Order: sequence, then structure tokens, then C-alpha cells
Amino acid sequence: LFTPDELQTLNPMDINAFDRLATGKNSMKAHYASNVPLYGSYALPVLFLADKETRRDFPQILSLFSETILLNAGVTFLMKSTFRRPRPYVFDPNVDLTRKQKRNAKASFVSGHTSTTAANTFFMAKVYSDYFPDSKLKPYVWGSAIVVPAVTGYLRVRAGRHYPTDTIAGYIIGAAAGYFVTYLHRNTD
Repeated sequence: LFTPDELQTLNPMDINAFDRLATGKNSMKAHYASNVPLYGSYALPVLFLADKETRRDFPQILSLFSETILLNAGVTFLMKSTFRRPRPYVFDPNVDLTRKQKRNAKASFVSGHTSTTAANTFFMAKVYSDYFPDSKLKPYVWGSAIVVPAVTGYLRVRAGRHYPTDTIAGYIIGAAAGYFVTYLHRNTD
């Protein structure tokens, strides 16, 4: 936890110029909006119940999805607890001292919202591509998988919860988990 004295010594000029732009952001609308793709992405595997073949394999799909979620959460938590980076709102003089002193105020790197949304959407796109390799919908599925976590990351920066590099790193970690868990478990028969 930050002490009041530690908070007084924090200087936004110590942050690289690319990330510094996030220190002036504190949008609650963006914070709440970023929850929509995060929580919505957890429901994506339910869409596989619509097809006969994927419905038959749904327990395996759900098992892989669980593995993806756990891997992504583990890496994200490890990064947050290792780096203990102050969130951008900690530098905002308009933010209440009690909020700046919460444990979560030192959990900026990496963005969990972005990593989780990327893991979930990339998982969905990879499984869809594996089951329906010739589908005309594949570009839209992958397009959504790419755009939704990027928008989530943007909203986390607008909310003052993360720096751009937090969301970029979260995106990479989540996308890798979502893609490679399925890739490594593929049936090569």
C-alpha cells in the first residue's frame, strides 16, 4: 500500500512519454464500459452449443477454455504481483487519497481486462477456425477477436486504470494463451 509520503514523491515525469498520457485520465464511464467485453467474453464458448459437432465436443472445448482462463490469470497475476506498477490514477491530484492507498493501486502492469478478453476471444476464434476451416465467417470471427480486446485496452487507458504498455502487454499475453492452448492440444490424426 502507498503511504501518503510515498504518494507525494511520485512524479508523472518519471513515466515514459508514451505511457504518461494515461495519467490524466479517470473516466468511470470507460471503466464500466470496459467490463462489458470482459464479462461478455466469458460466455463465448456457449456459442459452440449451436452446432452439432461442437456440441458433441463441448466438454473438451470447455476444458480447454478453462485451461486458457487459468493460464492467462496465472501469468497476469504473476506480472501484477512482480512489477507492482502504480496505476495512472495514482498520479491524479483529483483522485481521493483512500483510493490511491488501496492494494489495487499498485497493480497496473499488466491489464487483466485486456489479457482476459484477448484470451477469451482468441480462444473462440481459434476453436472456430479449427472446426470450420472453410467458413466464410472466419474473417469476421478473427476480426472480432482482434478488435474487442483492443477496444477493451483503450477503455482501460481512458479509465485511468492502465498505461498503454500495460494493455499492449496484456493483449499479447491473452492472445498467446487463447491461441496456443488450443494449438498445443490440437488433434494431429
